[in-house]
Amino acid sequence: MLPIVGPLHLWGEMTMTQDHVRTFEKARDQWLAHRRSLAEALAGGYKKGRTENQIERIVKVQAAIDVIASAIDQDRLASPRAGASEPAPDDRWR
Repeated sequence: MLPIVGPLHLWGEMTMTQDHVRTFEKARDQWLAHRRSLAEALAGGYKKGRTENQIERIVKVQAAIDVIASAIDQDRLASPRAGASEPAPDDRWR
């Protein structure tokens, strides 16, 4: 089988990147929902030991959300744009 080149190849890369972004967005949405449920538990009032545990869990959940958001940004930046082409060989280092 011949490798796909040209605009069709870029479309395939864009589709794959968009799929990855959607996967990360779904994961982020699930973690956001988890963070909201933890916040609701905290809103119920202070309970010695349990409140501190909830706060620690929120901090860890927020760290996961931040990592996922960063991955989304990186995938979007790395995705080829429609109509984009590689620079001429002389321009690649500019």
